[in-house]
Amino acid sequence: MKTADTSYKKSKSYLERSNKIISGASTFSKLNHFGEGKTPFCLTHGSGPYVWDVDGNRYIDYVSSRGYVILGYNYPDVNQAIQAQLDKGIAFSLPHTLEIEVAEMLCERLPSAEMVRFGKNGSDVTSAAVRLARHITSRDHILFCGYHGWQDWYAGQTSMNSGIPHCYAELSHKFTYNDIDSLNKLLDQLKGKVAAVIIEPVRFERPKQDFLNQVKDLAHKNGAILIFDEIKSCFRYHKQGAEGLYGVIPDLSCIGKTIANGMPLSAVVGRREHMKRFPEVYYTLSSAGEALSLAATKATLETFDKADVCGQMSRVGGLLMDGFHDLIQKYDLGNLMHVIGFPCFHGFSFKACEDSKRNPTELINFWTQETTKRGILSCEAHFMSFSHTEETTAQTLKVYEEVLGLVREFV
Repeated sequence: MKTADTSYKKSKSYLERSNKIISGASTFSKLNHFGEGKTPFCLTHGSGPYVWDVDGNRYIDYVSSRGYVILGYNYPDVNQAIQAQLDKGIAFSLPHTLEIEVAEMLCERLPSAEMVRFGKNGSDVTSAAVRLARHITSRDHILFCGYHGWQDWYAGQTSMNSGIPHCYAELSHKFTYNDIDSLNKLLDQLKGKVAAVIIEPVRFERPKQDFLNQVKDLAHKNGAILIFDEIKSCFRYHKQGAEGLYGVIPDLSCIGKTIANGMPLSAVVGRREHMKRFPEVYYTLSSAGEALSLAATKATLETFDKADVCGQMSRVGGLLMDGFHDLIQKYDLGNLMHVIGFPCFHGFSFKACEDSKRNPTELINFWTQETTKRGILSCEAHFMSFSHTEETTAQTLKVYEEVLGLVREFV
């Protein structure tokens, strides 16, 4: 693989221009974590599993727009659907036929889906689901597990809670994944006050001892609505989402990212008895019925019907995950570095170790700079796409072997 031009002249120019005019990255995941000017700042285009930066360097991309691009960049069927709809119009004064068609497709595919309400991003629909649950139960408190967006009810419990009234944080409470006692204790403390339990059903860690069913039973026993946040997981781990993978059907489910292969669309789906009460709560978005994203979603779902997308991602991702783990052992770096998660989506990180003179931040900075230099974009995770292949895996592992040797020297 061709080594990148690490002068990044154009990237540095765009970085300077951005710092003058843009007040911050559009998402935390696009922050330039690893040293200004030492990694590319701007990308210009992508194709399949590859992206190109503004200096013309090509990368195998495992960030995949943080999981948005599940089929690959510029996927032909999706692009054609977007172009065909673009020729007909983008937004309309009445509902577009695609809203009904895509809603029907989601209901056919997801066990929990009896009705649908669209949004544009994860924060839209997780907060809509929480508001609906509060309305239905006439309760205020929310118990959560995982990451659920930037809205006040969740962000108030994070370290970046400035600007959020304290009363919001007082109504949200965090429990621990695979620790059913942590949920039970909160439900006991807040007996009769909990509107909803919202959880990312799967991410890097597998549920143990029937954890998800235990969460559902406890939520229902206490009169709370169970919400699955499947913004990242839906259609990635299984074609029916985590609810299909584990056979646990929530009351409401929030989906997004993967459903439109990069176009902005999300949805709340769920039981009819709950969903039919949406008109009673304040939830309105002018762009929720935007037709280009709906066309992209229809084409993406049709691709899942025609091809074993989940199987391909798991197979190729498994080769990458296993090969990466073997290389870490080969270079005797298991005390410093580990790989966690699933073949379709796994992360890796550096750990503090007495044997190393470098801290984890120094190590990940070094790793990112050296792998990026050699044409790999990963940012501590591998979001597999349908376009990743055995060939890209072999190229990636070749780079990782070279860089792990350098890491061994660096520590």
